Amino acid sequence: MSNFLQRAITGAFFVAFIVFMTLFSQWTFLVLLMLIAGLGVHEYFNIVFHKHLSLRHYLIVLSGPALIYFISKYDPAYLMLIVPGYFACMTLSVLFSKQRQWNEIGQMIIAVFYVPVPLAMFYYSTQVYDPIGANGILAKGSGMALNLFILIWSSDTFAYLSGKAFGKHKMFAKVSPGKTWEGFIGAAILTIAMSYLLSYLFEIPNEANAIIAVLTVVFGTMGDLVESMLKREYGIKDSGNILPGHGGVLDRFDALLISLPFTTLVYFYWQGLI
Repeated sequence: MSNFLQRAITGAFFVAFIVFMTLFSQWTFLVLLMLIAGLGVHEYFNIVFHKHLSLRHYLIVLSGPALIYFISKYDPAYLMLIVPGYFACMTLSVLFSKQRQWNEIGQMIIAVFYVPVPLAMFYYSTQVYDPIGANGILAKGSGMALNLFILIWSSDTFAYLSGKAFGKHKMFAKVSPGKTWEGFIGAAILTIAMSYLLSYLFEIPNEANAIIAVLTVVFGTMGDLVESMLKREYGIKDSGNILPGHGGVLDRFDALLISLPFTTLVYFYWQGLI
């Protein structure tokens, strides 16, 4: 099977799975985010610890999905209590390990803030306001969630196409040689246009979705670059191999994870939560 065909088949199943899990019910969307959290943290640890994981690492991997489930049940303000507890437990676990390396604590803290915390924000921002839409088809929260996925995919696709057609000026050549300013600008223009179409489908104000589109392009691009920097630092091509032809979970959700702290704030503001 050619690499292109493999990527196409995997990509089609991947998109179908994300759409199904997002729209089927609130619980399937929650399960989707918990899966991303667990797999994402596991991939991150495999990278930074060179696949030498111990019990304390696997406990942090499991705590990612647990954190998202906890947020689905309780007020996210409890994060202010949970995160310091994370730090204390991680510090003690490293203290009683054989290596006792301080930078290991930092890597475990980064994993929590990199993957499960943004996903917890994602879940909460799309579930606090969930009446059936006026069209009677999509629940508001489900549409809000799918809206962010589609904008991320649109930004990535439009950046690739614009870069291929017009790309001449590299953004960060040493980090990601393929990214160009022309691709970035093309992605911004076309993703904003896409946001206006999605705003009607998902009943989101045009202005709010346009702002989300801009934030998606800016911080989603930064997310791609951050993960590229991580992989270059550790000399690897992909974060994992769970998605044949597409790499790992972090490879597919790097843009989403970095953009979520900013895009979900628009949802919070729109709903009067901040």
